[in-house]
Amino acid sequence: MKAVVYHGQEDFRVDHVEDPKILEPTDAIVRTVRTAICGSDLHMWHAPTMEIQGFTVGHEVLGVVEDVGADVRHIKKGDRVLVSCTTGCGHCQMCQHDAWGACEKTTAHGMWTNIFGNPILPGGQAEGLRVPYADTNLYCVPEAIEDERALFLSDILPTGFMVADLAEIQIGDVVVIYGSGPVGVFAQRSAVLFGASAVIAVDLDDGRLAKAAARGCVTVNPTKQDLSEVVAGLTNGRGADSAIEAVGSAPLATECINIVRPGGHVSVIGVITDDPVPISIMHGIMGKNITFRAGMVEPQKYIPRLLPMIEQGKLDPSEIITHRMPLDKAADGYRTFANHDEDVLKVVLEP
Repeated sequence: MKAVVYHGQEDFRVDHVEDPKILEPTDAIVRTVRTAICGSDLHMWHAPTMEIQGFTVGHEVLGVVEDVGADVRHIKKGDRVLVSCTTGCGHCQMCQHDAWGACEKTTAHGMWTNIFGNPILPGGQAEGLRVPYADTNLYCVPEAIEDERALFLSDILPTGFMVADLAEIQIGDVVVIYGSGPVGVFAQRSAVLFGASAVIAVDLDDGRLAKAAARGCVTVNPTKQDLSEVVAGLTNGRGADSAIEAVGSAPLATECINIVRPGGHVSVIGVITDDPVPISIMHGIMGKNITFRAGMVEPQKYIPRLLPMIEQGKLDPSEIITHRMPLDKAADGYRTFANHDEDVLKVVLEP
């Protein structure tokens, strides 16, 4: 089959690879109908070339079940399904406590190895993929929801909703969201669902800010405006109730601490590859009694909550799609997305 294969920094190619096969009785094989390029894929695109190469990338997938293992009980051949980007076994202590991202079985080889698109777990930017623990990691899509409205439940819609959930947004809150990329968009939408009275979208891309304004956000380009003055004007000088980092920038995590009021909430969901990150504890988090939370997305927790919202028309995730390309043009899609060309926001690939 065809697949987008990692060969190094800024070198992803569409190659022919082996078809996926059932390896365990809890597996399923999914034929990909839609897949997408995620902002976290760009971290791998930009990063120095890794020693291990030749694996299929991608973790946002919607498809049709082609085959199931003997122990799969709730998914059957022919089902149209979402593939959770983060895999869990469904039975260990972590999964039983909704900590799917820390599943004891699927993270046995290390952090991140339970997310599709790595040498251990080949990804979904391909004509098909193997899904372990299918009953836990596949979700049937109601007939009323079109493919492109459902696709982003595999990762970035739950990511945006989760970061708003972790921020503990209350009715009437003023929320600052750094980043108006795909995750930032869904964080903005989710903040409104949680009851925020004002959502301040912060970004350096004026095109993305214009779209955020059309969604009802107050917009700030920090190279042209003073964010602290905007926040003060909306909060009588007290500071934002919550701040969200949806970019993947260590300095912005610190900015979140600075911009919230005493007793406020900071939530970080951007992929920050700097480690460790210096954070002000005494004069920041402790001194202001701030709640600071972060985590890796766990679609298993949020898909059941978000599917009905899409079905009822309260969310239309397809709003972020700006580019559609055949799988053969995936490298072009990566370059467009990485360079912010053509007002790009989200690239969907069709095998």
